[in-house]
Amino acid sequence: MGPAHAEEGFSVSLEFYSTTAQVLPVLMLALIWESRFLEKLSDDRRLSRREDPIAGVRFWTRPRVRAYSISVAAVLLGGTGVAVLVLAGAVPDAPAVRAALTGCMVLALATLLTRIVVDVVAATARLDPPEPAATAARLDAPAAPAAPGPRPQPPRAAPDPAAGDGPR
Repeated sequence: MGPAHAEEGFSVSLEFYSTTAQVLPVLMLALIWESRFLEKLSDDRRLSRREDPIAGVRFWTRPRVRAYSISVAAVLLGGTGVAVLVLAGAVPDAPAVRAALTGCMVLALATLLTRIVVDVVAATARLDPPEPAATAARLDAPAAPAAPGPRPQPPRAAPDPAAGDGPR
């Protein structure tokens, strides 16, 4: 490999690291904050099947969700840090580093895909979606009067020939 190829390979690696350093935090934001994940998690009891045989979850109890979410966030932050350190020259570019960062990206994308599938299935599985409070309040309110038809036009005054308003 000549010097031109070595520089080209290094440029591709820099692009990989700079892209990774930008994409991993965005994926983490999508996983944790933008998807209202924390809000939904705090509202959901997530009891195990032993504690609630009817509505309980099989595996993803609150402690497991907590551990997995914190682990994924730590891995993504660590991957972002490594990518920044490679860009700064503190960590050398190596195939193992690229493989680790690729693993971080795969973990983030797989977790995001799983969350999307679960949310879509849950949203489309309901037979009767819950009504928002505003809709329910509107149903309890008295019916509004029917909209009137076209407005009646006031009668037109006959033209006054003396005033010169008549036909010419």
